[in-house]
Amino acid sequence: IYSGYLQNEWRTDRWGFLIGARLDKHSLIDNVIVSPRANIRYNPSKNVNLRLCYSTGFRSPQAYDEDFHIAIVGGDRVVTVLADDLRQEKSNSVSASVDLYYTIGAVQTNFLFEGFYTDLSDVFALRLLDGTDSKGNQVLERYNGSGATVWGFTAEGKAVWSSKLQSQMGFTFQRSRYKELEYWSED
Repeated sequence: IYSGYLQNEWRTDRWGFLIGARLDKHSLIDNVIVSPRANIRYNPSKNVNLRLCYSTGFRSPQAYDEDFHIAIVGGDRVVTVLADDLRQEKSNSVSASVDLYYTIGAVQTNFLFEGFYTDLSDVFALRLLDGTDSKGNQVLERYNGSGATVWGFTAEGKAVWSSKLQSQMGFTFQRSRYKELEYWSED
């Protein structure tokens, strides 16, 4: 894979605009893949940062490290192969966040709240093929499913008590769903 990235940002104390694109040429994909992205930042005050982001991405139709390991499922060996017509997986993502900064006495605090949504097309899915390969292994095939969505939110808090002590905590809720049912096996 060969990649390049172009980006430009315009900013003031209150506003920030960023646009960019990543260009990728993968040996298994005929054309150059262009993945644009954009970001708008607004600071209504010194202590509040609002951000809205859009980005695209892809995952190439190739074997990954986990595909090269023989899995043992229920005592049976299972290998993964790629479907002949496997296409790249593509994503479109949107996120929005609010970043708040406060000083309470000598303690500096920061709170971040973010929501995110990703739509995946040609999502990778697995299905168990009938029969076995030449070595007697069961075979899972990676193919393009109908699509999927991933959405959720994150909340984080940070407190800096002194130059030597700080605390941080966070919580993320995420939900991922295929657009249509995907079956791994008959049972």
